[in-house]
Amino acid sequence: MSSMKQKSAPPKELKPVALILAGYDKFDSRTKLKKMQELIEAYDGDVIYMGHNKFLHRLEGKPIIQYVLDAVYNAKKSSPKGVGGRNRLYEKIFIYNDIKSFEGVIDLSKYSNVHLHQMTDSVGGHWKDFYFNYIEYGQRVDVFFGDTPRITSEDVEYVHHEFSKIIGKEKDHRGSLINMVFGIVDYEDMKDDNWLDHRIKYIKRGHNKGKLKSFVGYEGLQVRVGNTGAVIKNKANDPLMEHESINYIYNLRKALSPSTFSKIVYHLWKSKHFDMIRQVKNKCIREKDFYDAVFDIIAKLNKIDLSSYGGKLILIKKHAARWENDIDGPMDLNVFQQKFREMLRK
Repeated sequence: MSSMKQKSAPPKELKPVALILAGYDKFDSRTKLKKMQELIEAYDGDVIYMGHNKFLHRLEGKPIIQYVLDAVYNAKKSSPKGVGGRNRLYEKIFIYNDIKSFEGVIDLSKYSNVHLHQMTDSVGGHWKDFYFNYIEYGQRVDVFFGDTPRITSEDVEYVHHEFSKIIGKEKDHRGSLINMVFGIVDYEDMKDDNWLDHRIKYIKRGHNKGKLKSFVGYEGLQVRVGNTGAVIKNKANDPLMEHESINYIYNLRKALSPSTFSKIVYHLWKSKHFDMIRQVKNKCIREKDFYDAVFDIIAKLNKIDLSSYGGKLILIKKHAARWENDIDGPMDLNVFQQKFREMLRK
């Protein structure tokens, strides 16, 4: 028998996968009325889709979500100096929606690596189901939303590259490795390409007069969510997924409705982040303080240890409006339909 030790096999390279979230809540009648009133207040009277599969509405012959699916499906890996062919960026693409409705309008046989799952829960519920059941530890998933039909394969490749420069490589201000990122966009980067001008509303009175009403105010920035992000499955992220804390973070992303804003301020008050309350109300948030407050609140609410968790907001600079221009209601859909008709006529 040879006395030489066998070399251990190199760790298996886990290819990145994509997740397209396209679920929607089905409330009981009482809850629906309450939510509808909150959203009417938040969106200044605009009608918002609720309990409705908006992702399957058609834009010039294709369902809304199919534009997102095509962009993700056709995204390619970069190749050195263009030598040889380019393989698909994602090994697998997972989608949450209503299976019967989805398959009734989209032929999945045209997509070799798409896995459709039945939506049953909130955004956090779908994240949790996917995270614990369909990816391996150490695997990276890029997340997209099914109502952003402006994005292209070029945009998908761009954000994937931006995420790759940070996730699993950089550390946050506490020294924790960053294993979760969320995209945001600055108004200044999207205003010249924005299709949804009816959403741009300014505060009319008070000390925040002139600031954008539905944007989160940071120091020197006015931002909204860029509908994408990425996460690596590891033990540091497990507690967040287990407790569906992503729902809280998801609501923080814009804090539009009065009830959500009140809840944020309440939790900041309970956790004694009084300076953060002033920053939120003045729409002048310091990023480091924001991270610390969110981590502290989630840790105390769910009684979990987030000392090794690392997260980051990434400012999407290229084609920013394509990531912010999602379809929340009929008014948004009407604008998209008109814009798509104009593009086809050119």
